[in-house]
Amino acid sequence: MRVSKNQVTLLSTAVAALFAVGANAQITLPGTTVVGPIAGSAALNLAQEIANGVNIGTAGVQVNTQLGIGTSNAQDRYLKFTLANATFNQNVAAGDLTPNAFSVNCVGPANFTPTIAIGGGVATNSVTFQITAGAIQNIGDCLRFTMPSGMRVASTAAAVNVTYEVYEFLAQAIANTPVLYTANRNYATFNPSVQFTAPQPQPSQTATALSGFLNFNTGGTSAAIAVNIANVGNIVLDTVAVNVPFLADGVTPSSIATVLAANGNTITVTGDFSAAAGAANVTLAPGGSTTANTTLAAGSVAFANVSRAAGVGTRIVSYNVNGVTQVQASSYTGSLVTTAAAGYRVLSYAPITLGTIARDGVQFESPWMTSSPGYISRIFVTQTSGNTVNWNAIVRNSAGLVTGGTLTGTLLSGRLTQLTLASLLPADPTAFPGPYQVTLNVASDATVTTGSYVLTAPAGGAVASVPLYRAANR
Repeated sequence: MRVSKNQVTLLSTAVAALFAVGANAQITLPGTTVVGPIAGSAALNLAQEIANGVNIGTAGVQVNTQLGIGTSNAQDRYLKFTLANATFNQNVAAGDLTPNAFSVNCVGPANFTPTIAIGGGVATNSVTFQITAGAIQNIGDCLRFTMPSGMRVASTAAAVNVTYEVYEFLAQAIANTPVLYTANRNYATFNPSVQFTAPQPQPSQTATALSGFLNFNTGGTSAAIAVNIANVGNIVLDTVAVNVPFLADGVTPSSIATVLAANGNTITVTGDFSAAAGAANVTLAPGGSTTANTTLAAGSVAFANVSRAAGVGTRIVSYNVNGVTQVQASSYTGSLVTTAAAGYRVLSYAPITLGTIARDGVQFESPWMTSSPGYISRIFVTQTSGNTVNWNAIVRNSAGLVTGGTLTGTLLSGRLTQLTLASLLPADPTAFPGPYQVTLNVASDATVTTGSYVLTAPAGGAVASVPLYRAANR
C-alpha cells in the first residue's frame, strides 16, 4: 500500500486515535542516586507493520530521569533531550520540563526554572533546556520531560530511543561535547506481528516405484495423506505466537486481519505440480481459497486473496495427483505477498522451505525385445538392500499394453533374479505380437539395484547384452 506524504501528515482523527499508545506513556532512564538505583523502563514492543511516519504516544510521552549532576544555587545547566528515529509531533514548551520525584529512589524533585535554549520545534528531534537552579541541586534529584503530543516515528526499521545529556554551556550542548552526564533508553522497538513460517519437521512423501511413480507410498516415513494426495508443505499465516507486538494504540492484535487487507494477499508455492489435473487439484486448507489458484503450472501455483481472518493457523498445501502423469521428485517453497490495511505497510517475507517429494525405488526400461523363434530374451536384476523387495512390470508392444503374464514378484537381496520375456507374456501371445518393451518398477533404492537385458541364440551361441535404462535418467 502506498501512502502519500499528505495522507501521512494529515491523519484523520479516527486514525490518529488508533495510533495513540495510551495516556501518560512513560520512559524511565536508568540511574544511580544516593538513595538507590533507578531502574530503566522496558521498551514498548510495537508492530513493525505500522506505517512509517505515524504518531505514537499522542496522549503524552513522559521521560523520567535523575538530574545526574550536582548544581549550585543560581547556577545554570543545559539539559538536552534527543530522539533517535523520531521527531517531536508538537512544539516543545519550557513548561514541558518539570521537577518530579517519580521514584522512591529520587532524592527529591529538582528545583529549577526552565527556558528553551535551542531546538524543540515540531518535526525536529532534539531540544535543549536552560535551567537555573533555585537551590542546591542534588545529583539524585529528579525531573520529567513531557512531549504533549508524543512523537512521530521516522521508520519502524529501527528503535525509537531517547537520550538525555547535561552540559555546562550552550556551545557545548550544540557541539555535543563535553558531556557532564548522560543516559538513554529505547522507548519503542518494532517487530513483525504477522508470521509466515513452515512448522517443523517438514513433510516428506514418497512417490512409489510400484505404481510407476503415479501415486504415493503411505507407509513408513512418508507424509502422504493418501495414495493420490501428498502434503507438500505446512504453512502458518497468523499473528506471532510469542512476544506479540502491540499495535500503535497499545492493543495486542488478535488477528492478522488488523494489519492485512481483505484482498490481495497471495501465497505462491513453487515446485513440480506436473501430475496435477488442474488448479482444483492443489489446495490450501483448511480455510484457504481453492478457487483462486490463478497460476497453476508445472513449476508453481498461486493462491490469491488468501483469507486473513482470526485464527488462520496452520494450512496444508495438498497436491492431488491424477494417476496418469508420473510424480516427479521435487522440493517445495512458499512465498507471501500481502496488501496492507489502512495505516499499515507491507513487510518483506523471505521464501520458506515447505517440504519434499522423493521416489522410493527405481524404474528401469528395456530396449525393444524380441520373442522370435530361436532367441531367448531375459532381464537380469540384482539388488543389495538387505531386504526382500517387490517388483512389478509393465509390458507394451506397438499397439499398447500387453497383459496376461506374471507381472509381479520379489527380489531377494544379493541374488541375481532372472525374468524371461516369455514369463511376462500371456501363454498365447498371438493377440499381442512383438516386439516388446518392458518397464520394470523395483521398490528399492536406485543405488543398490542394477539390471540388464540379455538376448541369446542358443543354436548359434550369439549373445547380446545391454544395461536397462533408468527411466528417470534418460
